[in-house]
Amino acid sequence: MTGGEWWNSDTGDNMLAGVYGDAGNPIRLPDDYIVAFLQRIPAARESFNRMVGNMLPEEQERLLVLSQSAYGTEVVDPLILGDIFQSTWNKQGVKTCGPRGGTRIGGSR
Repeated sequence: MTGGEWWNSDTGDNMLAGVYGDAGNPIRLPDDYIVAFLQRIPAARESFNRMVGNMLPEEQERLLVLSQSAYGTEVVDPLILGDIFQSTWNKQGVKTCGPRGGTRIGGSR
């Protein structure tokens, strides 16, 4: 990530840049890749939001359409969902009854 942004290549190219049909400013990254990255990678979404405002109006138009199709359909890693689910079970607590918390007089034998 040269330049401190997620969308910059190792050589410093902005991979979001490009306009359809412009030979002088070709599209560097296919639209479906951009949408997939926006759906799956939070750092990509944050960087996208910072960078789009500084791009050419034609590029912004293309990218805003892509971002609208990506937002609202974010994909959460199944491992993270499993961790969240398991965490809720671990925090439920133990249900007991009686004044001694379910133990018998004289201890549990």
